[in-house]
Amino acid sequence: MKYAQVLEVYLDDDNPNGPYSIQASLKESNTSKRILAKPLSILSKTIPVVGEYVCIQKAPSDFISATGGGATVFYYSHPVSLQGNVNNNILENATRLEGSTIGGDYNITSAGVPNTSGPSKSDPKNKEFKIVSDLSQLQPYSGDIIHEGRFGQSIRFGYTPQNSDSKIKPSWTSTTPESPITIIRNGAGNSNGYNKFVIEDINDDDSSIYLASKQKVGIKSSNNFTLGVTPTSLYTKPQIVLNSDRLVLNSKKDSVLISGAKSVNVSTSNWKADMDVIFSQLESITDALLQLAPQLTAAANTGGPVPSLTAGGPQLLSTITQVKTQLTLMKQ
Repeated sequence: MKYAQVLEVYLDDDNPNGPYSIQASLKESNTSKRILAKPLSILSKTIPVVGEYVCIQKAPSDFISATGGGATVFYYSHPVSLQGNVNNNILENATRLEGSTIGGDYNITSAGVPNTSGPSKSDPKNKEFKIVSDLSQLQPYSGDIIHEGRFGQSIRFGYTPQNSDSKIKPSWTSTTPESPITIIRNGAGNSNGYNKFVIEDINDDDSSIYLASKQKVGIKSSNNFTLGVTPTSLYTKPQIVLNSDRLVLNSKKDSVLISGAKSVNVSTSNWKADMDVIFSQLESITDALLQLAPQLTAAANTGGPVPSLTAGGPQLLSTITQVKTQLTLMKQ
């Protein structure tokens, strides 16, 4: 395995060097040479930034023969975490400085000593790339599998560690540490600064999906639900929690289906309703009105007086009163 500093990144699909290919400076025996490299995996790609180092290895090219012979070319894999920064690991100058000491100075960084005081500056060739100066990375726990993007997006395949020595504790809780949790986060809501850890926060992050098994997720609901609904922060059975400023469910060809084994609750700024209750009330008021239907029809045909609600008997008035009570309870 060798290492090379990225000099050019080709992003056009019609580039003769091939899509996702790079030019890099490969150092061998105190000499540097410019090489062309392709991504090692076409299925999972991390596009490097000019100035970063990538791992380089040789493998057969597309001209390989049926017997296994043929030319070999360079392939690159993920950028090397020289500065341990999730946004970028750029070194502007890969020169060797003799007699340097660690001090966070950018010249020291360019010699290969990590810069812990702040991020590198982007190379002019990184035209569209944006450096995030204060982006923090996710707090890891032993055994976690974490995938992080460069701009505050992440996927964590985790659990709920107990008695962890980490300063930052999970934002979720569970009495069964080994129960899995998968967290998809887009847009970090908080930062502790450059190269510092943070934890996902479903209330502060821009958009979140929590696939919980036996975890309590402390989401702050925008509105209250009806009585009897267990809050997400107290629910300990498998649940999926989505949170963002806006959620859109759209069906391009067929229906949007929502089914609840126990109930379906809807809450707005003005109303909270259990669908079973609201439809039961609609059914009861409809039945009550049907009791008046014959008399209303007769009055319309004969021109007689319109019957009063008491014509339906005490049951009709009782039903209307119950519906009014239920509607009052649904009011936020």
